[in-house]
Amino acid sequence: MPYPKSTIIISVYKDTEALGFILESLEHQTVLPDEIIVSEDGDSAEMRDFIATHQNRFPNLVHLTQPDEGWRKNRALNNAIRSAHNDYLIFIDGDCVPYTTFIEAHLENGRRGVVLCGKRFELGPKFTARVKNNQLKIRDIEKKFLWYLPAMVRDNARHPEDGLTFKSHSFLSRQIHKRYVRHIVGCNFSCYKEDFLKINGFDETYCLPAEGEDVDPSWRFRGMGIELKSCRNNANILHLYHPKRFSAIEGDVNKAIMEKHRAQNAYFCKNGIMKEESK
Repeated sequence: MPYPKSTIIISVYKDTEALGFILESLEHQTVLPDEIIVSEDGDSAEMRDFIATHQNRFPNLVHLTQPDEGWRKNRALNNAIRSAHNDYLIFIDGDCVPYTTFIEAHLENGRRGVVLCGKRFELGPKFTARVKNNQLKIRDIEKKFLWYLPAMVRDNARHPEDGLTFKSHSFLSRQIHKRYVRHIVGCNFSCYKEDFLKINGFDETYCLPAEGEDVDPSWRFRGMGIELKSCRNNANILHLYHPKRFSAIEGDVNKAIMEKHRAQNAYFCKNGIMKEESK
């Protein structure tokens, strides 16, 4: 069965170095994306210049911007969904580098009425420095994962089990994918565009990180009868190390918003891709 045409949406904020590693990975995918959207929560000169230098290399590369007015990632992502030309959408964050089989795994497992939910393996600071200094390729880690694993664990890597890759229809994959998926991990998931439109995209009421970009759409998908299914250990990404960027207080603010909306069964959010007209 032929794969659907795909758009990969990369959420970024000024980090052109990490985006460079992502683009390198996309160039070596076993199945290439039909469209690449860099969704910037801002409008930085650094990112514009960086995209311009790579436009000939990636003719299907689209750069979307918006005024830099604080954390408005959900608004930027909705702009990307609205702009995407293809049926199947794959979402990653701008600090996460895909394995070479990443696009293929999402497309192979994708179904209408299903959101595929992946995980991420977080590199520690020393291995991240080796990648950034071009001493080590992500493709090398992918190919020799078990060889590098002990040293990566000593470097305080997190979730090493999510760096292992299994064939999509192998026995191990089938067992892993039977587990209940609590919620989307915002840096690695995919679905058909038509299914995201059923919940009106991301809720732009969230103006702080945490909850609003992953937990919130999860319960709204389920409320609309759209299933969350694991693609863990099939569609793998490596997260480049950086200090945490949000606080528990921000998470509490978002949880209060989400609980209010859940009490109202607001599966189709009011402040999403389509705006509810004021009366």
